[in-house]
Amino acid sequence: MHLKKLPMDLTLDLKGLIISTVIAMSSASASAGDAGPIGSSIEAPRTLVGYSSELSVRPGDPIKFMVNAVNGGAYEADLVRVLNGESRSIYGKLFEVKKVDASFDGEYQGKPQSLNLGSYIHVEKTKPLDKLSSFTVGAWIYPVFDPTEFVPPDLDNPDPFHPPTLTMAPKILDKAQTIVSRFDATTASGWALRLTPDFQLQFVIGGGDGEVQSVTIPDKLRDWDWAYVAASYDAESQTVSVHLREKPYAPGDQFTARNLVAAGAVAPPTHSGPLRIAASRGGAGAAAAPFEKPVDIFNGRLQDIRIVKSALTAEDIDLLSSEEAPKKLRRGLVANFDFAQSMKTAQVADISRSKLTGAVVNLPNRAVRGRFWSPGTINWTDAPDDYDAITFYADDLYDAQWSSDFEFTIPADLASGVYAARLKQGDFVEYISFFVAAPKHGPKAKLAFWASEFNYIAYANISLGVTAKKNYPSHNWNEADLEFMADNIEYGTGGVYNTHVDGRNFGYGSRLRPDLQMKPGAMTYNFAADLHIVAMLEHFDIEYDVITDELVDLEGEELLNQYTAIISSTHPEYVTTRIVDSIETFTQGGGRFMYVGGNGYFWSVGSHSELPGVMESRNFFDITDRYLSNGERGGLMIETGRASGPIFGNEMSAMIFNGSSPYRLLEDASNPRAAWIFEGLTEGDVFGDYGIDRVHGAAAGFEIDKYNAANGVPRHALQLATSEKLREKVEDLKLSMMPLSIYYHPEDTEVHGKADIVFFETANGGAMFSTGSITWMSSTPENNFDNDVARITLNVINRFMDPTPFPAIAEEEVDDVDRLPANPEYEHADQQ
Repeated sequence: MHLKKLPMDLTLDLKGLIISTVIAMSSASASAGDAGPIGSSIEAPRTLVGYSSELSVRPGDPIKFMVNAVNGGAYEADLVRVLNGESRSIYGKLFEVKKVDASFDGEYQGKPQSLNLGSYIHVEKTKPLDKLSSFTVGAWIYPVFDPTEFVPPDLDNPDPFHPPTLTMAPKILDKAQTIVSRFDATTASGWALRLTPDFQLQFVIGGGDGEVQSVTIPDKLRDWDWAYVAASYDAESQTVSVHLREKPYAPGDQFTARNLVAAGAVAPPTHSGPLRIAASRGGAGAAAAPFEKPVDIFNGRLQDIRIVKSALTAEDIDLLSSEEAPKKLRRGLVANFDFAQSMKTAQVADISRSKLTGAVVNLPNRAVRGRFWSPGTINWTDAPDDYDAITFYADDLYDAQWSSDFEFTIPADLASGVYAARLKQGDFVEYISFFVAAPKHGPKAKLAFWASEFNYIAYANISLGVTAKKNYPSHNWNEADLEFMADNIEYGTGGVYNTHVDGRNFGYGSRLRPDLQMKPGAMTYNFAADLHIVAMLEHFDIEYDVITDELVDLEGEELLNQYTAIISSTHPEYVTTRIVDSIETFTQGGGRFMYVGGNGYFWSVGSHSELPGVMESRNFFDITDRYLSNGERGGLMIETGRASGPIFGNEMSAMIFNGSSPYRLLEDASNPRAAWIFEGLTEGDVFGDYGIDRVHGAAAGFEIDKYNAANGVPRHALQLATSEKLREKVEDLKLSMMPLSIYYHPEDTEVHGKADIVFFETANGGAMFSTGSITWMSSTPENNFDNDVARITLNVINRFMDPTPFPAIAEEEVDDVDRLPANPEYEHADQQ
């Protein structure tokens, strides 16, 4: 999860709504000798980067592969099945991929392909605008990035509570920020209303002859608040006036708001080429891009982009800024973009007589509060007109739009599994991973491994290993990837855990762009850690199919019900409500589910109604902007009314990245209902003291879940084992029904976090087994899978595949637990 942490004694997490985090110090400390050997060191420098058109495919489906050969040159490609794709940890020697014959095997001539970042709106058909003489263009703006105030983070001393990520900010300090334009930056022709690099409002005109004229308001704008801006061009006098009307939310700020104007003589502007909102045109885009690449992108919110076919006076510009265009001006409107319409699509609507259509490019954030928002609702679907702004950024990207180097149709006889196109150039090897599911309605196995596609996208290209590596000593990083990302910071964008140029987290992830970390040999977290599950299934020759978030979100319980048992990933954190509901229905109907991870089913995310491969998460958004653009509730899954306890038996409890812990068996482990889980153990009551954590390897670590009877856990659930005392610097995470918890320090706070193993039976012969830890499955490779963690996991797999019903439960096995929801905790110093 890598939550942002607040370094203060009084912890108020208002954004999280019903989540609080507390840094706790346990009495156990990591010894100097705990760190074990690590996996392979830095590899050959990266020369290839790639991605595929799909992540989830079935036999008969086509898939394309896009490759950036950084320095050009030829490379070889073939297909491999990934049997054990983890190579960074102490178990890295078990890495194994198996070549599979494929039609695309061979040599290819590579070419460089770049990422063209930046979100904007593109209006291709502009006939009603092409013969304007006098005109006025106006917009509401909420700018969030002032280049003159940018301060580079101190990467030598990263904040332990709020570490920085890579950001594109240093790359755009000398760039303008376009509001509305018909400007071609390659020829300096056309016009644009924009902000200068010095954060001043400017109208610029270029004739394509190298000479650019502009009128600029010399005062700097104020960021993080609303202003109405306009430019009014009078063809008769060949003058333009530029207007800034500050209209902040707060009454106090309204008292100091400014009305500023600048005017000057300019040559007549040309009206050619497409209209763009939030960007100008910058020449040829990516090989498969339909439009020219964006440049000079605006950072912040825009709304109510309007163009009038006359030069308006200052008084009329005030009218133009109204929430609805007044009748007096409507006849003259040739463009009036209402972002409240078509909110769930990739288009914007022009409600003027021109009926222009704009394409929304590179996933700017829609359904966010506009200038006229009123606090009547926090759900944009209740009042779309209140959420009629769009947030644009210079670092947004949906589809890299690279040309395809080769294609492949999945053969009918290709077994379900994890696969990759393997690319070789000199000493460097790249993998482009994808998942092959069984034919629809034709599973080949009774067990399915569920790959957390949405979680991989959420963590795509996470750059904390570059900027704050010392904050995460437990991780096994891929040093070559970190080095490449540090030198090519455009790859440190997207996902959820990187930040925009203004410091806010991204709200979208996409599979249609390269992800340096979703590959065999990547850092041992998420995808690479999940390959330990595949490795164990392969080691014990257990037949399995692969399913993914994308497929379950599309097909729901219909897909799950084709299997007797399902094993989760190690970190299924980012999921849709349909995914959670489908698991509940599956276990209710007799399905058997193994949740072998931690921090799972935690955030509510969504897909896009039109754009494939998108994962939207608003977990770091303000409470008032947390409803997803598809209309569903975003933020914590518990905000949607879906607690994890009733379904999985555990709830998220802590994060710890400086040493993991073993488990200790509890009394319930000897209960006849669950004794079979522990048959054949050899390590004693304390087991699992080994694993991938670089500080101290063990089965309970990274992010952990606990048993909490008050969270709706079934009354007959068995708490089988719990983690031994955790190490220093535990980040406790408490879920409750209120927005905050308050802790007054110093106090002798018992560490809240722990990892628990829970088992319970469900209706119709189903069952749930939860391990409560991300690192659980990454302990199974110890001693070549001959250990108690692997043995427990294998016992559960074997029993879950056995159709024999579970015995009936005696009345005395059903506990009378108190399910009163936890209230905020108020603990005063005088109560100690």
